[in-house]
Amino acid sequence: METYGVWGGGAAGATIAAALNYFAAAQCLLREPWPPQANLENGTVFDFIVVGGGTAGAALASRLSELRDHTVLLLEAGGDPPLESIIPGFRDAMKQSAVDWNFTTTNDNFSSQALRDGSQRQPRGKMLGGSGSINDMIYSRGFPADYDEWAAELGEDWNWKNVLKMFKRTEHLTDERIINNPYLTQFHGFGGEIEVAGFNESTRATDEFLAAFKEMGFSIVPDMTNPYEIGAGRFSHTIREGRRESSVTALLNSAAKRDNMYVLKKSFVSKILIEQNKAYGVQVLKDNKTLNFYATRDIIVSAGTFNTAKLLLLSGVGPKEHLKEMGVDVVADLPVGDNLHDHIMVLNFISSEEGSCKKNENEHYLDIIEYLYDRRGFFQKTSDLAAYISYNSSTPNVPDFAFYPTCMGKNNDFYEACTNILGFKSYICERITSANIVKEILIVAVVNLKPQSRGRVRLKTRDPLDSPLIFSGTFSDEKDLMHYPAAIRTARAIANSTYFRKKRAEVIDLELEECKGNDGDDMLRCWAKSMATSAWHAVGTAALGSVLDSKLRVRGVRNLRVADASAMPTIIRGNTNAPVIMIAEMAAEFIKESLLLL
Repeated sequence: METYGVWGGGAAGATIAAALNYFAAAQCLLREPWPPQANLENGTVFDFIVVGGGTAGAALASRLSELRDHTVLLLEAGGDPPLESIIPGFRDAMKQSAVDWNFTTTNDNFSSQALRDGSQRQPRGKMLGGSGSINDMIYSRGFPADYDEWAAELGEDWNWKNVLKMFKRTEHLTDERIINNPYLTQFHGFGGEIEVAGFNESTRATDEFLAAFKEMGFSIVPDMTNPYEIGAGRFSHTIREGRRESSVTALLNSAAKRDNMYVLKKSFVSKILIEQNKAYGVQVLKDNKTLNFYATRDIIVSAGTFNTAKLLLLSGVGPKEHLKEMGVDVVADLPVGDNLHDHIMVLNFISSEEGSCKKNENEHYLDIIEYLYDRRGFFQKTSDLAAYISYNSSTPNVPDFAFYPTCMGKNNDFYEACTNILGFKSYICERITSANIVKEILIVAVVNLKPQSRGRVRLKTRDPLDSPLIFSGTFSDEKDLMHYPAAIRTARAIANSTYFRKKRAEVIDLELEECKGNDGDDMLRCWAKSMATSAWHAVGTAALGSVLDSKLRVRGVRNLRVADASAMPTIIRGNTNAPVIMIAEMAAEFIKESLLLL
């Protein structure tokens, strides 16, 4: 998931950031041709308006600009990504910063009670590229069963065969471990704009983790996107020549040069203008002014799972009881904000003698120079591997859980990341940090890939600048806890593998205050429920089938569509970035098809 790079922050991270800016300024190596700011008059009319310049919005606006006789306006609340966004190894420096929306969930007094205030952190990018500018760049697509499940309700547009075409359209595979395997390459694209890379070089920790998984009975697979085989392996990444690749760098930067494409940054959309159930414009807050822009054709909301729901609710599209309670006129009574769900992640910590992790944070200063010299070394890398497991004998190649291990060097200044980014209570972070003073820490995330629990998003107030209320609903369906005892035992069994046993590896007992008096499976279920965090893959708040029809159109409102993670009716089994780009590609296809019917 999107978490295993957080180990290492604090003073060392700040020092590296300062050095990074100095060297980047001196050598001019980290520039990107970000889209220029459009100069627009209030009331300007466009054919299409895309709300949100994140992963989906940047891709969709770029595709729509290919219609050279139509004008496209892309509105983004944030600005250009900072230098840290370009460098893969610096992905976590942006969390809890000005380019993060810094969302948190509401305490339900039930789950996540080992977190401060019982609140899960939900970092989301507030800049061009959105969360695709702060994520781990893992290229993952889910599995055929995910999309065939959608197609059963929505029609054949969304089956695996058709969505695979959309994945291939954007993908340019260069992964050295896959490109010479004819069986695997049939599932990949080679002419798309977004590079999907991978290298044969490895690290000691990666090799030993894979050896441990093999010892534990996992197959070792060369391609973690293989739709028909699961096991343990190394990911491919959206990285080009050592730099982050995203829908902005790969698509929007080029599309913005077209004379029919307009990008307006630091422009916050506060309302969709709807009259007689037809969307015709948007209200925008910019530079302390309120502006209106109008669309003759579609307005597409791509603001992300939380902000898309909030904007629709503020615009009168949502559950009528909630809208009336908030004093918002009802335009369409739809279950907007419902169906929120996310991959549930539970971390486990294992101490180990030195020798597995490459380095600790304090030794990375020379790595900066190496990266700036030839874009190689520690800072060109990101989260490396995972293992998938099925608990259903009838579908052995459809995973239910994933394990994501990482290795944190000794004395790695973990406390700040533990408390601020992950959000654990201070006593938990103190125990991990104390062990890390003298030992390396293996962190193994255990993730439920197909949760049944559901939460919701609601308005806190009618002020568009207020964050929404996010009710995670984590473990509201007890079936999600069923396999956690077995999965946690599997994760911790890494400590008993041949190599790590020689390193005197042992599970760190955090002595969770929330689980006193429990033992056995009850203890492990309590551990899961208390330690539960988001894997930062929230989806579903404007779902296909309930809020949207099969063409991503908002039911009951003409000229309004949604294209982002909120459209997923059920979450896919994997990281969500590539599937969100696929949804944007589908939206572009549907819109282009609709133009042919005019």
